[in-house]
Amino acid sequence: MNKLSLPPQRSKPTSEAEIEAIINKGGSPAPKQDVNPETIRHVNTRLTEGLIRQIDALRASRPRKMGSPKMGISLRDWIVEAVVEKLERETAAK
Repeated sequence: MNKLSLPPQRSKPTSEAEIEAIINKGGSPAPKQDVNPETIRHVNTRLTEGLIRQIDALRASRPRKMGSPKMGISLRDWIVEAVVEKLERETAAK
């Protein structure tokens, strides 16, 4: 036969003063961690349909693998290449 137990006893209600004390206590910020510049981060972006069409036209002109219906470079890889080229141009100009 299973023994039934009573529900846990309720603690006294928390007063507004106790709640305010906890809120005002605050905390310390998280410690800064060394960030590896090679760590991959995900970024979401929005591009217009016109820009995507222009990029797709350039992607379509890239060589494809023999017999492959896929474009020679993915949209993501094309955008990463463009960003790297832009960074190289702008850092070289300084």
